[in-house]
Amino acid sequence: MKNAILLFVIFSLCIMTACEDNNFSGPITGYWLNAEENDSIITFQKSSGLKDNEYGIAFQGRGVFVERKINGWCGTPPVTYTDYEGSWEKSDSIIKISVGFWGGTEEYEWKLLELDDNHLTVRIISEKVSESFYEQ
Repeated sequence: MKNAILLFVIFSLCIMTACEDNNFSGPITGYWLNAEENDSIITFQKSSGLKDNEYGIAFQGRGVFVERKINGWCGTPPVTYTDYEGSWEKSDSIIKISVGFWGGTEEYEWKLLELDDNHLTVRIISEKVSESFYEQ
């Protein structure tokens, strides 16, 4: 009888974990702008394209990722923006991104919290910077 109760509890926990309430109703591919960061949570708004001289990201087909960000180390205005191409992959609710920047490569790992036709919300799990300009 104890084994039956234990199996029931384990089965119930598996069902509850599998049915976790995630709001992933929209496609992640597309352009995302107006990043609002609060601690480790970032919320983006869907757009029809990246804007000149503004930060934004694009998840494209076949794992292509584009990040429009400041071109160079100096953040004092006036600044210029450029597109850095990289790659992305999604497994369940985890998004892994590798993208260049003016000094090397950045790797992001995000947990997808919410996704619909207008908003993308992620929690930063990790960010790693490989600075190639020091390796010369």
